[in-house]
Amino acid sequence: MWLLPVVVMLLSAAGAFAAQYSPRVVSPHHADAYSLRTFSEYPRWKDLAGDARAWEIYRYLVDPRTGLFHMNEVIEGDDDLSEYRTIRDPIKIINVYGYAYCAILGPVMAGICEGAGLGEARTLVLPGWSHVAAETFYDGSWHYLDLDVRAAFRRPDGRLASMDEARTDPALWTGRGPLFFPNDPLEETRKVYETTPVEYYHDFHSTGHTMDYVLRQGETFTRWWAPQGGRWHHDPRYNQEDWLRALLRAEPVGPKPNHRDFSIHNYGNGRFVYEPNLKRPSTDFADGVYSAAGVEPGPDGLTLTHQGEGYAIFEVRSPYIIVPVVGDMDTTADDREASVIELDARGAELTLSLDNGLTWQPLLIPDGPTRIDVTPSVAGTYGYLLRIRLSGEPGRAVVRSLRITTWVQVAPAALPSLRPGTNRMEYRTGDHYGLQTRVVELRSRAHRPEGLLQYLVEPPEDYDPARQTARIRGTITARVDAPPGTRIAWLTAGASFTTHQGQAATQTRNAIAYAVGEPEGFVEVFRSQVPTYCNHWFTNADPEIRLAEPARTVFVRYTGDPGLNNIRIYAHCTEDEPRTGGRVTIRHVWREGGQRKTHTVDREGPGAYHIVTEGQPEDESIELRVPSDAGPEPTGAPRRPNR
Repeated sequence: MWLLPVVVMLLSAAGAFAAQYSPRVVSPHHADAYSLRTFSEYPRWKDLAGDARAWEIYRYLVDPRTGLFHMNEVIEGDDDLSEYRTIRDPIKIINVYGYAYCAILGPVMAGICEGAGLGEARTLVLPGWSHVAAETFYDGSWHYLDLDVRAAFRRPDGRLASMDEARTDPALWTGRGPLFFPNDPLEETRKVYETTPVEYYHDFHSTGHTMDYVLRQGETFTRWWAPQGGRWHHDPRYNQEDWLRALLRAEPVGPKPNHRDFSIHNYGNGRFVYEPNLKRPSTDFADGVYSAAGVEPGPDGLTLTHQGEGYAIFEVRSPYIIVPVVGDMDTTADDREASVIELDARGAELTLSLDNGLTWQPLLIPDGPTRIDVTPSVAGTYGYLLRIRLSGEPGRAVVRSLRITTWVQVAPAALPSLRPGTNRMEYRTGDHYGLQTRVVELRSRAHRPEGLLQYLVEPPEDYDPARQTARIRGTITARVDAPPGTRIAWLTAGASFTTHQGQAATQTRNAIAYAVGEPEGFVEVFRSQVPTYCNHWFTNADPEIRLAEPARTVFVRYTGDPGLNNIRIYAHCTEDEPRTGGRVTIRHVWREGGQRKTHTVDREGPGAYHIVTEGQPEDESIELRVPSDAGPEPTGAPRRPNR
């Protein structure tokens, strides 16, 4: 799938490379939400089981400082059916957005219950109240948990009750508190629960998203708890309802709770600034380039190794969605600054890829200092590849400097906050297997043939994009290649399927299998087991596959019976030449009693450090920086949060 020439890398300096893989700071007050596996290991509930575990996880997710809040839909992409655009991945909702509405929060709660090891979970739909919640099964019974309206039913002995119990036992509806329908009339709500039919959705959530990225020499990543200049995920659907338009227009402009007491947060922002030194003898280029051929650092910058042509590809990859400065809310035409490329080059041609190098779109041919705003192409995505092709003679065709600034949206509740007293912070890297991996995402857009077929070994025998709820019938095989110089260590192979319902649910035969190296000898990792209570045609599966040995290529075979609609793969790749890592600088900024305070830490690897606060800290920003090994530090002062 990676249609790139042979790679020429500067491997001789590998020991000096300083790139950091999945770097993150974990606060004692927050779970490590890199993945559902790391989330489940938070000390607050790690050693609990049953009701005790469920209750602590639930309380965390509805806490005004660490939890999720209600706003509206969270949608990405351009699919023509909302089921395939709506985000119901728990890790993405927790880290990127921090908000949603009941039709997302219900399946997200179910996904967290399963991912945190509580047991089987399901999504509940109450048509009579236009409401969605979740139940999880453990200790021989179901247990109701509702993130959206802040409701769980607790018996006097502390046991969490089920939806069926709540429908038939009026005693469960006595009393009111912050975690029991704080904004709803209890008696009216009880009657709705008692009389309305309940529908059950199976595996309505998805998983697979992780908080992977690589921070390279000459790169800084800053995240703010508060909005920075009106930068947020701008979807035209947010303009369709007056109450939502009014909410977004209120200061600070952008997403925020419509129940203010549910969260102290609005949305936050992050900014990547990548500014490598491209001149010899710096190792920034070797540390950070994605792939290259026929180029090398010279005394004036990146240049050709010989007369003719050469290229370098740089990756922009974020676990957070890339967002612009939003202009007119009714159009995206004037959105800007989602990602800006600044370079000074001669004899260069620039192209951009949104599909891992399968296709490229031209940007321009610069001559001298150039600034390119690629917002129309990359806003609403999670990254892209930038290819710089040089033509001419060594020393004359040259990239003197490069700077890429990319803005993202983050959920402040998931950031590593400070509290009064001694805060034991921990710097971590790597994935939940302890591997230093980079992630490659493959995501189909099967409503258009070109959005599906490019990822497949051969076209499907029965494919009709207009058949919205069963686009593919039968089997397809996707090919996943590791980026240059890497191998796939593990992956999640996800899909959106069609399922039979009710008593016919057991006839569902959707399946996922994989093979390494060649498309043969497939090993099945998923086959549908749909319960007869299922009342909806749509279901997801995202099995995780750990390979016995890292591989260049993995084939994933999907079987849609009765139907397959979209696929998504997250491949986690290790470097062929392991890197030792290097120094990273961590900088916390907060306020106490109106005074701005900072704490800076230099680390040579993962480990703990402490920050002591005397008063009530108000978190402002956290910055991770991998310094360049030569040349000036990255420029650009951080913005102050909007107040």
